[in-house]
Amino acid sequence: MERIVKLLTSRQLMGVLFFILATVLAVATFLENDFGYRAARAMVYNTWWFELIFVLMGINMFGNLFNFNLWRWEKAPVLLFHCAFFIIIAGAAITRYTGYEGKMHIREGKSSETILTVNEYVSVEINDRSGTKMLHKPVFLSAKTPKQYSESIKINGKKYCLKSTSYIPHSAMAAPSEQQAGQIPDVITFILSDGKQSQTIHVAGRPGEIGKPKSVVLNNGTIQIRYGALPLELPFALHLNKFELERYPGSESPSSYASEVTVIDPQNQIKKDYRIFMNNILNYRGFRFYQSSYDPDEKGTILSVNHDFAGTFVTYLGYILLSISMIWSLFAPHTRFRQLLRKTNNLYKQKTYWIALLILVSALPAFGNEMPPRPDSKVATAVGKLWVQDKGGRIKPLNTLHQDIMIKLVKHNSFNGFSPDQMLLGILIYPDKWGKVPIITVKHPQLKKLLGIKGRKASFNDFFSSDQIYKIHQHVNAAYRKNPAERNKLEQELIKVDEQVNVFYLAKSASLLRIFPVNNNPDEPWLSPTAHLSNLTNGNSLIAKQMISSIIESVRNDNNNEAIKLVHDLKTWQSQKAGHLIPSDTKMRAELLYNKLNIFMWLATFFFVLGVILVTFHITVLIYPSLMKKWIKDLSITLIMAGFTYHSLGLALRWYVSGHAPWSNGYESMLLIAWVLLLAGLLFSRHSPLVLSVTALFAGIVLMVSHLSWMNPEITNLVPVLKSYWLTLHVAVIIGGYGFLTLGALLGFMNLFLTALQSRTTRKRIKATITELTAINEMSLIVGLYLMTIGSFLGGIWANESWGRYWGWDPKETWSLITILIYAFVIHMRLIPGLRGTLAFNTASLLAFASVIMTYLGVNYYLTGMHSYASGDALPIPTAVYYSVVVVTVMIIFAFRKESAFNHEIK
Repeated sequence: MERIVKLLTSRQLMGVLFFILATVLAVATFLENDFGYRAARAMVYNTWWFELIFVLMGINMFGNLFNFNLWRWEKAPVLLFHCAFFIIIAGAAITRYTGYEGKMHIREGKSSETILTVNEYVSVEINDRSGTKMLHKPVFLSAKTPKQYSESIKINGKKYCLKSTSYIPHSAMAAPSEQQAGQIPDVITFILSDGKQSQTIHVAGRPGEIGKPKSVVLNNGTIQIRYGALPLELPFALHLNKFELERYPGSESPSSYASEVTVIDPQNQIKKDYRIFMNNILNYRGFRFYQSSYDPDEKGTILSVNHDFAGTFVTYLGYILLSISMIWSLFAPHTRFRQLLRKTNNLYKQKTYWIALLILVSALPAFGNEMPPRPDSKVATAVGKLWVQDKGGRIKPLNTLHQDIMIKLVKHNSFNGFSPDQMLLGILIYPDKWGKVPIITVKHPQLKKLLGIKGRKASFNDFFSSDQIYKIHQHVNAAYRKNPAERNKLEQELIKVDEQVNVFYLAKSASLLRIFPVNNNPDEPWLSPTAHLSNLTNGNSLIAKQMISSIIESVRNDNNNEAIKLVHDLKTWQSQKAGHLIPSDTKMRAELLYNKLNIFMWLATFFFVLGVILVTFHITVLIYPSLMKKWIKDLSITLIMAGFTYHSLGLALRWYVSGHAPWSNGYESMLLIAWVLLLAGLLFSRHSPLVLSVTALFAGIVLMVSHLSWMNPEITNLVPVLKSYWLTLHVAVIIGGYGFLTLGALLGFMNLFLTALQSRTTRKRIKATITELTAINEMSLIVGLYLMTIGSFLGGIWANESWGRYWGWDPKETWSLITILIYAFVIHMRLIPGLRGTLAFNTASLLAFASVIMTYLGVNYYLTGMHSYASGDALPIPTAVYYSVVVVTVMIIFAFRKESAFNHEIK
């Protein structure tokens, strides 16, 4: 017994379990790619042996709490870290065995108290002399796993065995009466046997629908077999009062959709109205309802339903404790991270050597397209100072709207020398010419084929055929009807470019220019030139229409002075009609300054480039200490302090312009994260100059990620996009983790290179360099692993808030887990006999980076799922991958041979 306990709690088993679980998960993602998610669940995710791996990991982790005496206070962060995993596993178990998901379909004017399960069931109803008995068993049948179902039943005392033997999707064997809405169902073949005789039964059904029963009479009894979703009754009902679907003006594309429902709960005598739309969930009696999709005739809604309060609560508790323990371990004095930090500080003070990293710089291609005439800058600036009201009711300079539209269309705040005001004024004046300019980025090969383009950019006109038919109309509608959780990369890009096309249309039609106030009435929305101006008096209505057309005509005729005069007249008219509603001139100047400086986008490049330069410099100084000059160190601190001050100015401007503290949404939260990172770097820079350099680099990465989100700002209520605070944080933290893991891979490669280069005369000096590099490498991996773990949990929270489940074994999230497991193994290698040593650690840190590449890029192109561009192995593996594998392999062989030779000489 003692030997079994010792084996179960051994560090060797810990490493083996990490490796086995990561391998199994990787294989499962490819099984899902080739055979579908039901096959992956039947063969891996829902098997007993898959659960056994987690049980063994839990036992091993619990035993090591004692092996390493983690009960002592100085090891409290590590203890909390591991205990949090127990809580997360417990929460996952509760979700697995007690939680369930479903769909509720309701037509307008109707009520429903029934949901259909997301998972499929084989249901058997037995009618014999003893009465009626129902058997429901969840199954994951597929062409690869047709024999997954097996059940023993009794009919009038006689025992039978019912087994599935084949599964044929969309089978022609299904009778016409078994088809629903013209859709061909799947057919499952069952064998019913009493040990002597058997008969074959074909049952038709489809996922997401209640299957039609197949009846069989035997031994004076009857059984009915169904395959499909299982209907579950709720303790209350939802009544759909109205389903609302808004579309773009002049377009058939959906802009938003919502369900107006009434909860009817006779048991508690409650009847209450709710509105369900994206990121606005109905939570009632432990059931969470999410807006998922809608009927093609737009008279019915489809809601996703989740019932898992206990599992979600326990799992979230584990997430919180795990995050606290990770942050705590970075500052607690006796943790591994702090030990490594002290070690690197001591080595730096002793002036040991480092090696330089290489920087790859790429240049952005220039545009060579023939551009439409550029409006006069003075006229454009004057137009930008007009007031406009957005759909949210905020009154702001037109320049702000122009900048938002430009970023939405071209992903930048300038385009071929055009300012935002010039570009948007130009689109208004020369719509036909701008319709030919390629400005919309198209990445997906299939979408390029649909549009008939070869480059990365498409013009507005490319989206329409010669007879003005919108080329992607049907594809966009199909994408919108799908559950957001089930959309692949093509469908996501279709929705994205469709939004850009509609933004361009709204820009050229002036529909977004709500610049005409209605008689100082705060309850009346401002009007655009294309709106019905009935709320204005006849005289004002005529003036409003003439102002815009006169300004456009003056610019076309190069009468710029007249255009500027007309713009000033329009602004005076705005002040007369909405004087007390318009912000002060000081606030306008502040907002125009904020737009012009574009502080955070500029700082993203500044901090990233400066961080790379400083990290490279400090690493080089470790090899050549004579390069270190006090004035260089002071200059770097001064530059970062200047950037930090500029960042603070940007936050202050945003605070003043918006009227609230600048951390109320995801974008602002990342600005604050970058600011806090810089502050921490400045505070800790006295311990190591490298700390300040790394924080500057990471702050640049965070600001870059924030502008990935900022490039799709919500100008109006255009589309029901997933614009979640949790999603933005998830992306920022995950990308930050990628950055630190990338640094670890680079340091690992450099250490292998140094090992291969060492000679008898340089061994001592290079060994010291490798020791310091390895310590910093381990710190980098610890931080990267923490960020990856927290980022994955934030992604789970976002997924749960968006469509009702925090984990669904999507290939992207599965590979994130694989990456976490692999790097957890690398971090723990120092505890496993036979895997200790700097060479083994650096080799592992380099090889582990393959999982990051697969998570970040590979999943997008080679696996199916909501994050995929392709539907399998559609793209060839780039040649550079093979060269990289050869270089890394050769480097590892040389390093190990050189290290082995030196060790042999020592012996």
